[in-house]
Amino acid sequence: MEVAVSAYDQYPLGLRLSHLALLRNLDTFGRKPDGEATTMSDDLAAFVRRYVDFLVVHHRSEEDDLLPALRRHTAGRTTDAAHLTRWQEEHRGIDRLGENLGRAADARDRGALARVSADLRALLAPHVADEEAVLTPDHLREMLPEPELAGVMAAAARANRRHALAMASFLAHSLDRDEQRQLFGATPWLFRRVLLGAIGERRFARFRPYAYAPLAV
Repeated sequence: MEVAVSAYDQYPLGLRLSHLALLRNLDTFGRKPDGEATTMSDDLAAFVRRYVDFLVVHHRSEEDDLLPALRRHTAGRTTDAAHLTRWQEEHRGIDRLGENLGRAADARDRGALARVSADLRALLAPHVADEEAVLTPDHLREMLPEPELAGVMAAAARANRRHALAMASFLAHSLDRDEQRQLFGATPWLFRRVLLGAIGERRFARFRPYAYAPLAV
């Protein structure tokens, strides 16, 4: 018998693992290339672009769905409202560096990729740590009714439907085996084995040299 997982548990888990994916790939981008290479392959450039797309999707779901829902329920709670305002301001700086990361990929410039990755990680790491410290299951229960949080998750899924498989493949390959199972283990067999497993793996093949881990779900 399957036990229903609360949105209060699902959302922080997805948030934490998405943040891990963002930080781990920046570590990969920031490593010095082998030998004296200063340019990057077309495949690496495309993978960096996939990272930028993932960052955009991640922030868009927060900006369009999560933050407005939280604001509706935190009008009288100045501490929570201050968090939301600060996060939105920090998104602007993070997004600008994300654009610079894409420009480095377009220019095939490994040196610029490493420099921008370091700058972006320095800004992103404390930002995501703060989000995770606030958006815990217990605090979310105080901030937002569960049906509304479930609606936030559903709205983000609908908005991302067109690119869902590409984003899911990127995320899965940025996680270790246990993390993949935590996030995708309860998803339908058709998604895990056919869409993510067969179709997704075929499309992701060119990016395997840059993956954190192979698919294990």
